[in-house]
Amino acid sequence: MKKIYFIISCYNEQDNLLILTERLKEELHSILFESFELVFVNDGSKDKTLALLQELQREEDRIVIINQSKNFGHEIAMTAGLNYVAEQNIEADHEFAVIFMDADMQHPPEIAIEMVQLWQNKHKLILTQRTDNEDKGLRYRFLGNTYYWILNTLSDVKIPRNMPDFRLLDKKYVLWINSLNETDRMFRGMLSLVGLQNAHIIPFVAPKRNAGKSNYNFFNLYKLAIDSVIQFSIKPLRIATFFGILGCIFSIFFLAFSIYSSYINHEPKTGFLTLLSVMIFFCSLIIFFLGIIGEYIGRIHIEVKNRPLYFNEVLKNEKE
Repeated sequence: MKKIYFIISCYNEQDNLLILTERLKEELHSILFESFELVFVNDGSKDKTLALLQELQREEDRIVIINQSKNFGHEIAMTAGLNYVAEQNIEADHEFAVIFMDADMQHPPEIAIEMVQLWQNKHKLILTQRTDNEDKGLRYRFLGNTYYWILNTLSDVKIPRNMPDFRLLDKKYVLWINSLNETDRMFRGMLSLVGLQNAHIIPFVAPKRNAGKSNYNFFNLYKLAIDSVIQFSIKPLRIATFFGILGCIFSIFFLAFSIYSSYINHEPKTGFLTLLSVMIFFCSLIIFFLGIIGEYIGRIHIEVKNRPLYFNEVLKNEKE
C-alpha cells in the first residue's frame, strides 16, 4: 500500500481552501489514487480559516487539521505537519510520501498530481523550479535574487535558486529530515544538507494568487537570509578573521611608509602617521583575536545542533 500526505500551510486562506480541496480531490480521483490525507496546518489564522477547515473536515474524513496556537511561521508549520506524518508511521512497513504545498493556489494541484505519478514510478525526491511568477514584479525578482546571492555567497550549503517548498519527499527523506534537531529551521537548506543528487525537478510557472496577499516583504526576506546563513555557515566569522589579518598587514606597511617619510624624505615628525598605524594594528589585532574566538564559538554552534553525521540507506539485492 502507498499513501500520500499533503502538508498544506495556511495563514488567512479562507478564500482559497474550498477551491484547493476540490481541485486536489478531483485530480487524485482522476488517477484513481485513493490512499491520501490532506493535512492542513492552520498557522494562527485570524480569519475564518479554522472554521472553514472544520466544515470541510465534516464532509471529508481524509482531512486532518493541525491548529497552531499562534502564528509560528511557515517553516514551523511545515515541521508540525512533518512530525504528524512521522508519528503516524513510526512502525509502518508501507510506502508513504509527503507533498508540501501552500494554500494560496500558487502551487498548482496538477503539478502535485504529476509528483504523485512520478513517485509511483519510483522517484523518491521530486522538486519544483519556478521559471516565472505571474503574481510578482521586478521588485520581488530583485529581492529574490539578492536573497539567494547572499545565501549562497555566505553559506556552506548551496541552495538552488527559485526552488520553493513545493516538493515531494519519500519516506526515507521524511525520516532523514525529521532526524535533524533544528530549532531555527529552513527546509530548503536542510534538504540541501541531506543531498539533492537524485532529485527529479519539475519546472512550472507560478500563477497569480487566487485570493489574499503574500505575507513576505523585504524584512521577511532579510530575516530569512540572515537566519539561513547563521544556521548553515560560520563563514561570517572567518570573514572577520580575514579582515583582522588584512588590517594587521596594512598597518605594518603603513608604519613602514611612516618611517620612510620621516627619516628618508625628512618630512616633519608629527607622530600622527605612527600613532595612526599603531592604532590600526592593535584594532586589527583585536578583530583577529575576536575572529579566532568566533571560530571556537562557531564549532560550538555547529555541535549543539546535534545533526546526524551522515545520511545513508542500505541497498539490498532485490533478487534475495
